[in-house]
Amino acid sequence: MKKLSFQIAFGGIVTALCIILMFSVGLFPVLVYVFPMLSSILISMLSYECGTKTAVVSYASVSLLSLILSPDKESALLFLSFFGYYPILCKYIDRLKSAVLRWLSRLLIFNAAMIASYFVLSRIFTAVTLDDFGKWTAPILLALGNLTVIVYDLALRNVSNLYVKKLRKVIFKRK
Repeated sequence: MKKLSFQIAFGGIVTALCIILMFSVGLFPVLVYVFPMLSSILISMLSYECGTKTAVVSYASVSLLSLILSPDKESALLFLSFFGYYPILCKYIDRLKSAVLRWLSRLLIFNAAMIASYFVLSRIFTAVTLDDFGKWTAPILLALGNLTVIVYDLALRNVSNLYVKKLRKVIFKRK
């Protein structure tokens, strides 16, 4: 029972912090990409502490609530389409034996998520289309996004290792 109450409480705290970050994009629009990334770090911590099921429930809650409450739908869609579930998938991707296959999987997931996000933003939310800026804009942005996701993945990995090795002991007073 104690483990279940911890999972519920910690899941609620992480969900609330993620919602606050997603809502704060309206106050700090320059951080439209940073806050979903920070939220993903919290989801990663939750996944490590409470398991995949609790992390998925938190991801679903944050995704739904941020789509409703967040004034910036782009950041909510970024969290929904990639940053929210990516830390949960990472532990399964890391089980692949080939490093090349792991990186190809990461990039394939990212590219599929960004293309789907672009479709939703341009068709449903009628945001500005990339065609307005020239025919090479979309491929260039996708290539830059791939570089960014590589840096993000390495940063997520380092922050997760820091959490496991140092911060977890301080936060939860565990050995």
